[in-house]
Amino acid sequence: MKVWIDISNTPHVNFFKGVIKNLESKGHEPFVTSRDFDGLLALLDLYNIEHTVVGRHGGFCKKSKLVESSKRILALSEIITKEEVDLALYKHSIEGARVSYGLGIPSVCVLDNETAVAQNKLMLPLSSKIIAPDAIPLEEIMRFGVDEYQVIRFNGFCEIANVGDFKYDDSFIDQLGLSEDKYTVVMRPEPVKANYYNGNKEKTIIKSILEKTKNLKDYQFVVFPRFEGQKSVFKYDNVIIPEKPVDALSLMSYANLVISAGGSMNREAIALNTPALTTYPEKLLAVTKKMIEQGLKIHLLDPEKITKFIEKEDNLEAYRRNSKKIISKLENPIDILSKEIKSLGI
Repeated sequence: MKVWIDISNTPHVNFFKGVIKNLESKGHEPFVTSRDFDGLLALLDLYNIEHTVVGRHGGFCKKSKLVESSKRILALSEIITKEEVDLALYKHSIEGARVSYGLGIPSVCVLDNETAVAQNKLMLPLSSKIIAPDAIPLEEIMRFGVDEYQVIRFNGFCEIANVGDFKYDDSFIDQLGLSEDKYTVVMRPEPVKANYYNGNKEKTIIKSILEKTKNLKDYQFVVFPRFEGQKSVFKYDNVIIPEKPVDALSLMSYANLVISAGGSMNREAIALNTPALTTYPEKLLAVTKKMIEQGLKIHLLDPEKITKFIEKEDNLEAYRRNSKKIISKLENPIDILSKEIKSLGI
């Protein structure tokens, strides 16, 4: 069976890396498409994932988003027709949903963000099946025009799949010039280009935190900006900004703490049993709420409190033990996806 996978965002690479490996082990043929956006192409190259680049992200402007998405739909329609695929897989890809539906190709969407209203309205009703964490209430998914029979929920979160075949590689230490005797914090600012983000696109809490911690000599902060122009915002002596793609999973496994105003990086850290703090300023995802309730994740919005939390350097062994125990009981979404593909009988 030929399976089309549309990877439209950098956080999706680690997820589909495992999916591709699973498909190939079962004799299926993956066909991967991508787009020019936020270091996505470099990351795919880093993991040697063969892909066809189709279109680009539209940036901040709503009209540009619409135009670029439309162009991408047209281009993908031609490519996918020629490839004669049997099944489409995607994670929050509007174009993946619209093209597969338009061409009559069965599709499976992996969902973990119920607050991305614009995407979900365009994507979910057109998807044959939707796989989502059970933290998301069924009615939250069905409100987008989805029937109950289309939804398959699992006990866990998507990033468990991201670390399923994880192998630690310490080459990032030399690549980034890290000091091994310093406390390491990995940081990621708000997803300002996302449709669902309504906050101030010119301001980030990460800068406020770095300003308060700039004199901490025994700390090093590795920051992953969202776009090129954002790099100048984080210019501090104790900050390292990767210039090339880096093995972020190994870095987060090594780090003492991960602080992100997005979601995927925090959840990957948790899956790796690294303490994670979210600074997302808007409505929290259902998955995030559940993690906070379980003690898997911390949520703070006050830079002063966050700075004190960083400086405290508490013994986090209790956190790690609790985290490991909870995660060991959760389901891997790749297993759920594999069963669903088999049940389709294509």
